[in-house]
Amino acid sequence: MLMNVILGWIIPWCIGSYFLRKDSAVFLHIAPIAIVIAFVFNEVGYQMQWWRVTPTGWGVLSILPYNLGVFPVIPCLLIYTVRRSSLNPLLLLLISTICKTLMELCLMLAGKVIYDHGWNLGWTFVSYLLACSLCFGWYLIVKGRLQGYKYSG
Repeated sequence: MLMNVILGWIIPWCIGSYFLRKDSAVFLHIAPIAIVIAFVFNEVGYQMQWWRVTPTGWGVLSILPYNLGVFPVIPCLLIYTVRRSSLNPLLLLLISTICKTLMELCLMLAGKVIYDHGWNLGWTFVSYLLACSLCFGWYLIVKGRLQGYKYSG
């Protein structure tokens, strides 16, 4: 479980806080919805027995550091980058999804994530694409509110 906390929560927030302190509005508006999306997706996947996260004896608590760490940080970094980049937001959405999928591949190869009942990396990519798209959609909804919080730097 300590590895889940380190990999899923501490490292992502150490990286994310460096960027997000420059634009706290992104964190305040995107992280809560990203956390809700992560909890819903992971609860459904856990209950359908599509995947397990070790240590399996902890149940859904094994997923908690990821739900509160890497899963909100990556969408926040996506929106942070969208706000500062001239790149196509859909390209950034795809890059963000690929990064999350590659992270999951590393966790799967390390034995931290176990797939069952037909779940595979392809479905993981689709679920991450949907989750990132929902976060980006939320950003488009609250974009007007975020405009008042232009970053300075």
